[in-house]
Amino acid sequence: FSTGEAWRVIVNNSKEAVNDFKEPFQNEKIKKAGHNIKSAVLTLKKYGIEVKGPLFDTMLAHYLIEPEASHDLGILCNQYLNYQLQPDGDETNRLCERADQTLQLKQKLHKELEHRHHSLLMRDVEMPLVGVLAAMECEGVKVDEGVLKKMSDSLRADLEKIQKIIFGIAGTEFNIGSPKQLGEVLFDKMKLQDKTKKTKTGQYATGEDVLQKLAGDHEIVRKILEFREYEKLRSTYVDALPKMISKTDGRIHSDFRQAVAATGRLSSNNPNLQNIPIRTEKGRQVRGAGQAEAGGAARGGDRPR
Repeated sequence: FSTGEAWRVIVNNSKEAVNDFKEPFQNEKIKKAGHNIKSAVLTLKKYGIEVKGPLFDTMLAHYLIEPEASHDLGILCNQYLNYQLQPDGDETNRLCERADQTLQLKQKLHKELEHRHHSLLMRDVEMPLVGVLAAMECEGVKVDEGVLKKMSDSLRADLEKIQKIIFGIAGTEFNIGSPKQLGEVLFDKMKLQDKTKKTKTGQYATGEDVLQKLAGDHEIVRKILEFREYEKLRSTYVDALPKMISKTDGRIHSDFRQAVAATGRLSSNNPNLQNIPIRTEKGRQVRGAGQAEAGGAARGGDRPR
């Protein structure tokens, strides 16, 4: 709360001890600054404390100033404060140092935002969104494991069928997931293309862009693309999502990040819920495993809009 001074209070995960600070955290007149402040908001929410009052996130502020640059606290301290964060030392000094430098950094970045006419965007869009995303992460997504289990079995059966078709057309068995073996079958054995691209390692290029150009003329290529789509759905989502379900509340809690994509869109991480396909039938089935609350009502009040 003042330059060059910071305090650390050890609460040892005691809800009673954390509650001693409930009043200032929930006081709407007290401004709060932090670096990646959503993490603190989310943690306090788990202790029953709703952080209120004007917020300022130095990570998000720098994201608005230089969206394509690194927003690491150490880098920002060096860039704006000419200060090098200490990598070592006891935990109290390390944490207090970061709290102090974040407050100093806030003053610098606030002026920079005003200079660039981004202060209203920061105040009226980015910072209110912090609370919305924290609420979304805390709420989580309920998933029907039974639906995913049936889909996993179905995908495995489909993959076996597609694999047999591919082997039949190729006249040989090979590892479809191996770019090297796939390239040898398509371009050496079957000679699907006269002029073929090769990677730096000397292997044939078998990426999505290459295969899409050949898909219209060759059934085996269409089947390989279909095989890849099903395998990605199975490994990335259908089999992976159940492992990410929290044992505490039986829900999946994705991490929604504001300061990743330079275009301004949100980024979903662990798991990436945004990338579940929606244009394909199988992708829509995966999305269909998500369950709404009975009657469409959210737990604990209305969902953020």
